Amino acid sequence: MFGERKQEKEFPIFKVAAWSVGGIAAVVGAAVCWPFASVPAGYVGVKTTFGAPSSATYEPGLHFIAPMSQSMHNVYIGVYKAQSDVAGSSKDLQQVDMKVSVNFNILPTAAVGVYSTLGGDPWTQVMDPAVHDIAKAVAARYEATDLIQKRDQVSQEMREALLTRFKNIGVNVSAVNIVDFTFSKQFNDAIEAKITAQQNALRVENEITQTKWEAQKRVVESEAALRVAENNAKANELMGKSLEANPALIEKLKVEKWDGHYPTYMMGGAMPMIQLSK
Repeated sequence: MFGERKQEKEFPIFKVAAWSVGGIAAVVGAAVCWPFASVPAGYVGVKTTFGAPSSATYEPGLHFIAPMSQSMHNVYIGVYKAQSDVAGSSKDLQQVDMKVSVNFNILPTAAVGVYSTLGGDPWTQVMDPAVHDIAKAVAARYEATDLIQKRDQVSQEMREALLTRFKNIGVNVSAVNIVDFTFSKQFNDAIEAKITAQQNALRVENEITQTKWEAQKRVVESEAALRVAENNAKANELMGKSLEANPALIEKLKVEKWDGHYPTYMMGGAMPMIQLSK
């Protein structure tokens, strides 16, 4: 009686376990035997048969594959953004550390070759080492100060060299940017001292220019005052001659200037001032 009850309790557990194993096997079997593979947007597919890649690529969408023997590998053809930290030196032997940012993409027509030879990862395999070599070579053609002032030109030269290096593997380099330059402390101190000297020289030059302008202003003002004095002297001379030639005019001016009042005080000779009686 007790043994029968034990069997009745164990049977449902065994049955559930069997169903679970069967369900898992069915899911695994469906996954393994699923005859379709999808390629997402921004990728192209490379189909392999027993590991050997096909010669053609597959556009985004759903594609048929032979279960067990074929697989679909997606290769990203959008823009990658990567960065390298490069230690080099300038033409004048100044140490320079550069952060070089590179934008690149795998050409769709070259996806099979990139997958086959580089595993779909050209940056790690070949591009990062090449960026180091080319950045060092380009930086060595410029003096340290020119690297800063001609940053865009240096970046363009690096891009052109990378394009030439990678054109045979189907990788396009769309942009190269030098994000940052780092120089030695001695060089930075020298640059700061040079900038300070230039600023001081400019300040002195401005002060000299201001002094010259003020001196010229005073000359102009003096010349103007002299001309005014000369004109006044000529006017007075002409008026004196006119009055000398016309005594009646003097009397007329006296009358015009008189306000109709006699002076309150009179002073003459050695006599003290005496107030006239009103």
